[in-house]
Order: sequence, then structure tokens, then C-alpha cells
Amino acid sequence: MQSSLKIRKLNKKRAISFAVAMVMVLSIFTGCENLSFFKADTEQTQKIDLDNNISRDIIIVEKVEELDDSNDETAELPAKDLAKASQELVKNDGLKYYAYDELNDDEKIIYTEIYSIISTLSKDTKVSTKDPDEIEKAFNYVMLDHPEIFYVTGYSFTKYMRGNKIEKITLSGNYTMNASEVEANEKLVDEYVDKCMSSYDGPVDDYEKVKYVYEYLIKNTEYDMAAKNNQNILSVVTEGRTVCQGYAKSMQLILNRMGVFCILCEGIVKGTEAHVWNIVRIDDNYYQVDATWGDASYMIEDNTGDFEAPEINYDYLCVTDDEIKETHVFKDNITRPICDSMRDNYYVREGLYLTEINTDVIMAAFDRAREMDEKVVTLKCSNANVYSALYNHLVENHGIFDYLKGSTTVNYVQFRDACRISFYI
Repeated sequence: MQSSLKIRKLNKKRAISFAVAMVMVLSIFTGCENLSFFKADTEQTQKIDLDNNISRDIIIVEKVEELDDSNDETAELPAKDLAKASQELVKNDGLKYYAYDELNDDEKIIYTEIYSIISTLSKDTKVSTKDPDEIEKAFNYVMLDHPEIFYVTGYSFTKYMRGNKIEKITLSGNYTMNASEVEANEKLVDEYVDKCMSSYDGPVDDYEKVKYVYEYLIKNTEYDMAAKNNQNILSVVTEGRTVCQGYAKSMQLILNRMGVFCILCEGIVKGTEAHVWNIVRIDDNYYQVDATWGDASYMIEDNTGDFEAPEINYDYLCVTDDEIKETHVFKDNITRPICDSMRDNYYVREGLYLTEINTDVIMAAFDRAREMDEKVVTLKCSNANVYSALYNHLVENHGIFDYLKGSTTVNYVQFRDACRISFYI
């Protein structure tokens, strides 16, 4: 998805080239019905209609049968399957099963039963509860914890009644594949994850792992509402095209296998539709991560040609609750870890975050970009006052040329609301 921004290119003697950015607030996620482009200098919003792609909620089918001698016997969970599921969940390593750990003991039993049923593609199997609401909660929690379950769109359950009393409930997953198809696609998922992990040669540092997977998914995936299986990881694995569910579940699965805590976070983007992103843990601090919005590239144009923006937007890599709440609204379906640290925020870790005007920090950022042959330097400020001071220093007073090693022109884009400015060097 692209937006054209006009940039004027001027020389140093007159003024540096100036662009008031049309800050693109992208509604690229499951269920988005429009994109809103915010123009900073006019504060007008233009909405562009897209194909309606309403969030695919879990499909629940309810059946009711009167209990009699013909249906009194129903399938029970095989003891070995239930034991296997219980053993796996009890061996929780603190990374994969966050939602499971949020349940009480009775709810954990239902979760375990449902996980066992759908992971073995079982049908019409009795569960221990007679409460449909408990089943719905446990199923939702299973799906939050298990991105590797890509072959289930929901479930159906049958209430067996004797008069007005529920005697028992049986459950089946709504499966999109048979066992052999699941096995074949699980192999593809494993190969994709193994390839991603084998390409990582960075340090043990969890921040670097999170950054790597964030970049890997964005570089190898296109946002596409028409992608097949776009509500699960298969769209990423087999097509390289997906929506927010695919990005977030892939991020969760890969990071968990790399030993990094990563969970799903559900909600909406203000004024629009459902969205899914992630929360990660780095050195006992939690951070919001949204790879879908990190893939929001666009084009910048001037009268000499096109200036392509960086393919990765790092504004959504390891941010706080307060920052993400500017655009995202949390769904109150589970207690979430509090994300209030800036220690491993992308801009902080990369030396691009300013709490005051520090010429050494600014010079280091430009020197590092030249050394890495990067075309864009982005600086982020802690608040509006610091941003205003930075803008005056670099733009109004032409201080930017002190950092450009002889260049006499420069193009830049400013994002006032985000207290961020990018220079094309």
C-alpha cells in the first residue's frame, strides 16, 4: 500500500529541502475496511474504501439433542491423548503457554481437553464441563497459545439434554484439513521456522532476536487481504502474503522456538476493525511489537524522481503501552503484562533516541548510517519540546549539513505526532 508525498529539493544556500509529511496511519489488519491518511499540515483525513474483509471470528456451532438410550454412549478422550496433552502443558517453559497459566485449575482441565481434541483432530468427544461459556473461553485461550494450530477455524458442540438439564457436552473442532494434510503442512511450517532460525547469526541478546524476526517477516512477507489462509501462519509459510494474524502468529511461533517469550495481543485500531499483534519479554521487561504496522511502506516523490521510504517502520518495535495506545485499543479478553519500559525500545537501543539535543549522538547516528551504507537516518525524540528543538537545530538553522560530510542538499520527512524525523542521505 502506497501513498505519494511531495518533496521539494533545494540547495544549501537557500534552504534545505522541506516536506511536511502526509503521515500515513495504516489500517492494515484483519477486518480493515478503509485506510486513513493523515495530512499533518491540514489535519484532514481521507478515507479510501477497501474490500470489506471482516475479521474471521471463531466459528461456533451449537447443537442440541435429547438424551436417550441411542446416544447415551459418547466418545471419551483416550487416556493416553489426555495424558500427553497434560504432560506437555505442565512442562510449560514460561514461553509458550501464557494464556493457560492465567486459568484456574478447573479451567486448565477444560483447556487441556480441548487442546487434546483439536491437536488429534478428534470429533464428538465428551468434555468435563457442561457450561458452553467455559468451553468458549478455554478454546479461545488454546488458540492464543498455539499458533501451530492452523487447521481449525472454530468448533461445534452438542448439548445432550434430559428435559431442561444439560447432561453432557461433546465437542469437535471445525477442521479445514485431514490428518495427512495437517502433517504435510506442519512439515512446511517447521522448515520455514528452521530456515528463519538458521539464518540468525546475532548475539544471544533477546532484543536482537526480536528485531531479527521482526525484520525477517517484514522483508519476506507482503500484506495481502486476499491471501489464502491469511488468518494463520500458513499464509506466511506457503505464500509469503498475509494479514495481521499471519504476522503475529508467525512472530509468536518463531520467537518461542528461539527461546523468547512472545504472546498474542488482540484488539482494534481506533475507529476501525479487529487487529492482532504481539507482546514480548526482554530481560524481565515487556514490550509491544506490531510487525504488521512495521510493514507499512510507502513512496515519497519530488520533481526529480521517486524516493522510496525504508521498507521497515521501527515505530512498532518494542514500544510501551502508552505508545501503542495512540493507535491500538486492547481487547479485555485476558490479563496482559504491563509494557512500561523504554530500555529495549528500537530507537533507544540503536542510539537514535534523543532526550535533549546531543550533537555527539546525532553525529554517531549519521556516521553509523554511512558505515552501514544506509540511505535513511531516522531520529526520534522523547517529547514534543525535544523534537521542536531538534527541528530548529537541524532544519531551521541548517545544522543538518554539519553531519552530512559535504552534501549541499538533503531530503527529509517529518512526523510531528510521532516526534520523529527522517533524512535521506
